[in-house]
Amino acid sequence: MNSASIKTIHMYRNLIRASKLFLNESRKDRCISNHFKTSIQQKYRENKNIKDNKKIIDLNINADKVYSNFRDLLENKNLLKYPCSINIVPDYVEKSNILLSTKNQSKMKSKKWGLIDRLKVIFTKDQEK
Repeated sequence: MNSASIKTIHMYRNLIRASKLFLNESRKDRCISNHFKTSIQQKYRENKNIKDNKKIIDLNINADKVYSNFRDLLENKNLLKYPCSINIVPDYVEKSNILLSTKNQSKMKSKKWGLIDRLKVIFTKDQEK
């Protein structure tokens, strides 16, 4: 075996391994991992008998790009490169922050508030955080 065919086999194995990382156990029949795996196997089988070195090099470059895209998806590089700058705080999170604030917790401990008093703190707008 020459070095190009060994590199091709390693790239094929790496792509199959990377596609298995997208496996969703609960929906194996509809999982994107199966689509990736079958499309990779199909492409490699279609191009199995190519002898043109230029075509082989182009296919290896394309496989490297696909593999790097898999790696970027798995490492969340897109989230690091384009972070979400919009911070939307849901209403229930805001209300729980009010309830769990140290100021309100100390009030609850000192006055031994019950459930109704705690709900008043959560649902009244005039309370400070």
